[in-house]
Amino acid sequence: MEARKEEASPVELSALLMDAVCTPAEREQTALGELAGHLGMEVNILQSELMFLRAFAVDFAIALTLGQSPERQAVLARINSHWERLDREVGADLLEDLQDRLALYGEAVGSEVSDSTGLSGLVGRVFAQCVPGKHQGEDLSLLGGSMFAAFFAEIVTLFEEVEIVLIPGEDEEEEGFAAN
Repeated sequence: MEARKEEASPVELSALLMDAVCTPAEREQTALGELAGHLGMEVNILQSELMFLRAFAVDFAIALTLGQSPERQAVLARINSHWERLDREVGADLLEDLQDRLALYGEAVGSEVSDSTGLSGLVGRVFAQCVPGKHQGEDLSLLGGSMFAAFFAEIVTLFEEVEIVLIPGEDEEEEGFAAN
């Protein structure tokens, strides 16, 4: 007998996902500070790029777990609203940078290039290329690949354990960015 899944609305899920994308854990902050010091770079650069990496992990997990379903459209519409609000509050072309990173990661994942390190290695190399400056690419690749793999697995598990409950009218498509 299959265990009963927790129910969540697209509003609840999108808020949870955006919090996970935009708010790094305290232990992550500490580790990033140490890595940034080792690489001789500012920690805020790593934090920004990791936020975009986590956003891609969410986007990719949604595409793989929810397919072309009304639930996917409803969750993406709510996530888009969160990103648009952040873009208005923060400015600095946040939405444009997000779109650029999602496209870069999506192109890499969709490419025919085979990689002995798998999906996480491929994503890690794109992450390293996105970090501006001349830093140790191998360290950044490992960081990006590991962070992607762990976060992606968490999001997939979340979607496997939750049943998305739509409110009438919530399954209608809204414009915004689409998952890759």
